[in-house]
Formats: sequence, structure tokens, C-alpha cells
Amino acid sequence: MSIRAGEKIATCGPSGSGKTTLLLALLGMIQFEQGNICIDGLDLSDYSRAETRTKLNVITQDPFLVAGTIRFNVDPLQGASDAKIISALQKVRLWGKIKKEGGLDMAMKVTAWSQGQKQLLCLARAMVRKGKVLILDEATSRSVYLHST
Repeated sequence: MSIRAGEKIATCGPSGSGKTTLLLALLGMIQFEQGNICIDGLDLSDYSRAETRTKLNVITQDPFLVAGTIRFNVDPLQGASDAKIISALQKVRLWGKIKKEGGLDMAMKVTAWSQGQKQLLCLARAMVRKGKVLILDEATSRSVYLHST
């Protein structure tokens, strides 16, 4: 499989067809016997898992959020400016809620957020942390809808 820069693909198929295996291979969680995965012409097998994951953004059907602040959940590597974080939150239409409830440094109360809002927060995280590849693993399967921006 070869995917060019900027190209969008969807991997679809029945259970057991290899979708999860492909995802696990991309994340460096399994070894494969044939072929290779390259990003920008660089073979991912030449990198550690941590280095590989810096090139990837993954949004799954079960949003991954942690105890901490909104800022930390959107920018866990703590390298983005407030303006960049706020811009991403505005694009996913969450900034109004967050600003009203205390801003970027308010404590994240995961149970107070709907499934859709959690997904949008993960999307904002992906916008802040630009990876070479964005992987959406049934990211909206549990959400009623996402607003278009």
C-alpha cells in the first residue's frame, strides 16, 4: 500500500479483514514479516515507538482524556501557545463552553462532558499537535453528529 502526501484513504471491511492489524502496525504495536511502512520516505521500523507516535495523531471511538486541565488534555506535550489551543477549540466549537467554565486551566471533569464533546476535544488535540498522519478509528461511531466548520 502506498499513500501520497495529502491523500485521504478509508480502510473498510468486515471483521477479521485486517483493519485493526493495519492500525496496530502503524502504531508500532505489532511486527510484520513483509513490507514496510514509510512516512515521508522514512521507514517507520527505523524509529522507536515513541518517535513513530510523534508522526501520528489517532482519534478512536473511545476518546482518551486524563485527569488534569483542559490545556493538558488538548496539548499534553505542552508546546503550543494559548492562541493555538484556543483557535483549535474555537474550530471545534468548544471554546465558549470552556471559557465560561474557567478556561484552559480548569480541571477536566470527564463525566461532565458528552461523548460528542469528548470526541471534539480529541479533534482539537489533533489540530494542535500536527502529525504527518491522522488516523480516525471509528472516531464518530458513538457520536450523534459533529458540526461542520
